[in-house]
Amino acid sequence: MLLLIKSLRILILRMRLTKNFKRYFSVLFFIMLTPLLFFAQDVENEQSSISILRKNVNSFQSTLKSVKDPILNLRMGGYFRFLGYVRNFETMYDFDVPNYYQGPYPQSTTIGVGTGYREPMMMLSISGKANKDVNFGTDLMLNSPFNGRFDNNSIAMYLGSNVYSTINSEVGNFSLHAGGIKWYRQSKLTAWAEEGYLRYSLFERAPYDPLTKNVLDRYSDYYGKGSISQDLRFGNIAFQGITFSGSSIEGPNSSLFSFQSILGKTQNNIGEIVSFGKDDYAAGLRVNNDINKDLSFAYNYFTSITATDSVKNHYRQFIVNTLEFNFKLSMIKISGEAGIGSYESNILDKKVGELIVLNLDIPSEYSFIPFKLQYSKIAPEAVNVNASFQNTSVVDLVNTTVIEEGADATTLSSFGGPINSLGYLANNREGLSLNTEFNIGNLFVSGGFGFYSELERINSNFSYSHNTNGLMLSRISYFSSGYGPYKQFNSYYRGVFENVNILDSLYINDTTLVSSGLIDVNGLPLFDKFYCSSDLQLKFRTKFLNKEIYFFSLTNYNTAQDFFSILPVMNSSAFIRHFNQQFDICYEIGKHTTLVLKYGLERVLGNKYTDIDDTDPYPEDNLWGVTNEYIPSYKPRDQFGNFLGFGFDIKLNEGAYLFLRHSAFHYYDKNFSATNIKGTESTIELKINF
Repeated sequence: MLLLIKSLRILILRMRLTKNFKRYFSVLFFIMLTPLLFFAQDVENEQSSISILRKNVNSFQSTLKSVKDPILNLRMGGYFRFLGYVRNFETMYDFDVPNYYQGPYPQSTTIGVGTGYREPMMMLSISGKANKDVNFGTDLMLNSPFNGRFDNNSIAMYLGSNVYSTINSEVGNFSLHAGGIKWYRQSKLTAWAEEGYLRYSLFERAPYDPLTKNVLDRYSDYYGKGSISQDLRFGNIAFQGITFSGSSIEGPNSSLFSFQSILGKTQNNIGEIVSFGKDDYAAGLRVNNDINKDLSFAYNYFTSITATDSVKNHYRQFIVNTLEFNFKLSMIKISGEAGIGSYESNILDKKVGELIVLNLDIPSEYSFIPFKLQYSKIAPEAVNVNASFQNTSVVDLVNTTVIEEGADATTLSSFGGPINSLGYLANNREGLSLNTEFNIGNLFVSGGFGFYSELERINSNFSYSHNTNGLMLSRISYFSSGYGPYKQFNSYYRGVFENVNILDSLYINDTTLVSSGLIDVNGLPLFDKFYCSSDLQLKFRTKFLNKEIYFFSLTNYNTAQDFFSILPVMNSSAFIRHFNQQFDICYEIGKHTTLVLKYGLERVLGNKYTDIDDTDPYPEDNLWGVTNEYIPSYKPRDQFGNFLGFGFDIKLNEGAYLFLRHSAFHYYDKNFSATNIKGTESTIELKINF
């Protein structure tokens, strides 16, 4: 730089000393102008600079003059997600016993990439405009199925390719979607994924958790809003096929109509396994009318049919028709959905039952605190494995791995009588729940309770899901039924549930009753089922060392018994008592780093009428029976679950985050002693938006 300044001074001095000052100035001006001419695309007037170039530079005659680059009409975006983990089992049940464990045997130490749930490692969206009223696009979702099989270690479009188009007109706006996976929802009783009241721990990150602008926004949003932003997968079901929808369609009296329709397969229409080359599809329709901002109605239709043989002699079909409503009476908001549903198969005649969900939102103007009252009634004849309620009535909807020609196909693991957390519904059940949320200074209180009863005596089973260590247990064997030392685990997406049997009746030759019990000779209950659920969530914000810190506490206590109770039962008269406590701390270390801590505790207690430990899980002859090596306790469930973890959320750049987690877990049963799982797990997640 100094040399350049010195040269300019000498040049100016010489120009002053010579009569050719104008000549030197012209040369200098030309030298400075030439680069500006050649790089004129970077300045304001692009078209004028291009014309200057064409006057001064000889261009190829074969190069056509471009009016507008087509690439300018395209937009690209998406994300990349890498998830790696190391899991070590310090204590684990025996893997070497045949005939009791289903699924690939996990190793004591596992190093892997991905979680096994076919979650995309990269998603790329390409969209553009054909003209001002027509849009088009496609989504590509890529996954690497490195699952240990030598014939499947390749990178492919695992979830498929989507193509969509939108047309905006004076009549309305219309959209057409076809191809691979689309995340779809219609209504709570037709097509909807379970959400509950969005009370959960923030420690474990789900694949549908998006990135935030600031590293602390995930926790501040959950504190202030009661929920966090999610991508399209959250609360939706996976659908593949054709979707056609429309909106902003003018109706009478300035009302607006909208509609959406689907034809294809949901995640529960298992094409290749259940009915390859045969009828296996779902169809849905929703028509909505917004009369004004406080009044709207919608009609919903959904059906699924599956044939398991080529002539459709073996099949199953369920149909749901509902009417949604949303309006206000004074300041009270009334919403809900009501209709009829049916189920039929080659072995079951068609039966019709009602579905009702009614919500009353009462503001604090009418009471000391605001609260939400919900009434629900879903008949056992109303079956829909794609809705937000669980199937408990149709036994043949049980997941299996081998389907033969003419066999009864299955789609989803059934729950005997699910002991659900508050806000999760099931068919063959009627109940009432009360929820509230309010704040006292920086303390937010959210919670409620509910009580339910079954409508018909169908089975003598109960089921409950593990909240504290459910994610870890589900990854031992993905989407499997009957694994574990006592064949007690049944895994679903990011969770595990256990079935509990009521076994207290004694018979001679299956005909003569020895002692009065709770089930008959066919295993059907002689009692009614009642359920109680309760939640209490506390959220508190303060500052520590001039940095934001958040405290989250979530308590669930749910019971099942054979008598009516408004509140959960506290003693052994309940068949199952399920307690869960999760405590999170989120601390802002710096502008780009957040520390996350978690402690979890779970307790499950069964009474004397439930399953007892009277069978050796490790028989020498591979048959069920007591041996000298294992001493049964002859006692019911007495389970413990513990979880302790810490991690960091690190913002690397705009749209790029690194998430680190390490946890220690322990799940065991004092009476069913073969159940003893203890270990650690470390995960690293890199997620980039582009």
